[in-house]
Amino acid sequence: MNCEYLRRLIPRRIAAAVLGSAVLAVAGAMLLAQEAEPQTKRINRLIEQLGDEDYFVREQAQSELAKLSFEAFDALSAATTHEDLEIAARARYLLGLMRVEWVNNSDPPEVKNLLKDYEVQNTATKLARMRSLAKLPDAAGIPALCRLVRFEKSPVLSKSAAIKLIEMQPQAQPPTKELAETVRKHLEGSRRTAAVWLLSWLRFGQDPKTAIADWTKLVEAEYLLLGRASSQTSAQIVAGLVRIQIEWLKKLDQNDNAVLAMQRLIDLEKGDVQTLIELVDWLLRQKAWKSMDELYGQFSFRFNTHPILLYSYAQALAEQGNNDRAEQLAAKALKRNAGNDVRQLKMHLNTATELRARGMLKWAEREYRHAIQAGGPNNPVAMVAQSGLSEMLHDQGKDLEAAKVLEGLVKAVEKNPFGVAVNRAGLAAIRARMYCFFARHFQQQKDRAKQCEYLDKAIEADPGDVDVLIACYRLPDQTPEYREKILRLIQKVAAELRQRIAANPNSPTPYNQFAWLVGNTQGDLDEALKYSKKSLQLSPDSGGYYDTLAHVYFSKGDYENAVKVQTKAAELEPHSGLIARQLEVFRKRKAESRKQ
Repeated sequence: MNCEYLRRLIPRRIAAAVLGSAVLAVAGAMLLAQEAEPQTKRINRLIEQLGDEDYFVREQAQSELAKLSFEAFDALSAATTHEDLEIAARARYLLGLMRVEWVNNSDPPEVKNLLKDYEVQNTATKLARMRSLAKLPDAAGIPALCRLVRFEKSPVLSKSAAIKLIEMQPQAQPPTKELAETVRKHLEGSRRTAAVWLLSWLRFGQDPKTAIADWTKLVEAEYLLLGRASSQTSAQIVAGLVRIQIEWLKKLDQNDNAVLAMQRLIDLEKGDVQTLIELVDWLLRQKAWKSMDELYGQFSFRFNTHPILLYSYAQALAEQGNNDRAEQLAAKALKRNAGNDVRQLKMHLNTATELRARGMLKWAEREYRHAIQAGGPNNPVAMVAQSGLSEMLHDQGKDLEAAKVLEGLVKAVEKNPFGVAVNRAGLAAIRARMYCFFARHFQQQKDRAKQCEYLDKAIEADPGDVDVLIACYRLPDQTPEYREKILRLIQKVAAELRQRIAANPNSPTPYNQFAWLVGNTQGDLDEALKYSKKSLQLSPDSGGYYDTLAHVYFSKGDYENAVKVQTKAAELEPHSGLIARQLEVFRKRKAESRKQ
């Protein structure tokens, strides 16, 4: 019976009666069918009925699917690309009605913090949250990422979550047994594309040769989809799949296929600067020099106009032994953004910061010093550059150089105290940091008198500097009076940090500072542990905060966790000399403890 036809031709009251009977008949038939067929088959039938010629069949099927809610989620997600536009539209509508509770009661606090307002965030923020989940220690973010893979309504975001989860594993390493069990538990039976990827990826643990053949088919399917349905995928997602493919091809010595896949990776690149930077970083880690040359040739204009791209290519050349050409490109990069206005100085400062994060320390120092010299005395950007350079030198163990950089800043401010936007407290903090670096230098020189002299100056300049207090606390052969003075200051600063925490409980900095102070001196180590973990809940990407947590574990005598957490800090900050050196200290102590 054509119900649309009846609606148009029969008077309203009569039509209501006739159509009401029709609806009852349809409902009765559907109820009988429901009792007689498995759920999966029933859902598939209802989805097909979303495109039925009969309006009331369509409406009833939609109503039944709405009642099923998340039981039908996977099938409805697949139906959003159905060739029948009516089915696709109704599937999207039904998905829009569903509201996912992203936070589970069993989630750890840091996961709850990342997901509590996930639904209302824009795409960029959602992706950032995924990255943070992937970086949580002890794989704490995996169940949440699986949740996003399965129930994120955006296919692009669902697929992005899957790639982030895979990238948690070291390069071309099969999933651990625990990870595989978690993924199966949350995704077994899911029909979503991203879930299929993850379940396929698990096979690398049992049969990598078969798994890479299957993975190659998945890559091909997604690559074809890229040309047909831009709302279902993206070049970044395809590139993520291809990178995983290349890593396994290389591990399995299928180098010819790996070269072909790298060419596809380059072809996917359309010249966007940020994605170019990400691709260049990956090629550097892979030591894929030929592909790097091809990329530079294809996008030379982009490289020559963006300092980080130029420096990255220069780094690739230097690692191959072509130091002359590398230095030419580095000099060319330094000349970008010539001038001394604020915008140009900030570009050099940002470049220096990025180079430091990438471990290109020699070139980072040049960029810092350029910003300092071009800015001149008391220039705000130059002052930030001086601070950044001094911290980088300190991290490298060059404490005398670090101190002298800050000494230049302090002298410039003292010479013209009204010509710069730095208050008295700020200058005191800078001066204390400078004295602390001088003290570290003389400690390395085993000049105890000079070390104590500069620590006394640092305490006088800023008695609240946490690193200064730690250095004073660790001085050997202290007099009882000096010891009491330092302990009193430590207790005072700890109390002030508690007050800052109470006043602003969502700021990670005071939690970390408290944990760093107490974890390296004395006090309530359980409180320090709690606050350190809280800082990481609020800022899970910080290698420095993991470093703090490792120090607290070390002070508690938990050398196993100290090494584990410091290893995570080193992964997040792979070019930090301080973190790397401390990791060796923790490993050595752990080994010694096992012999006792």
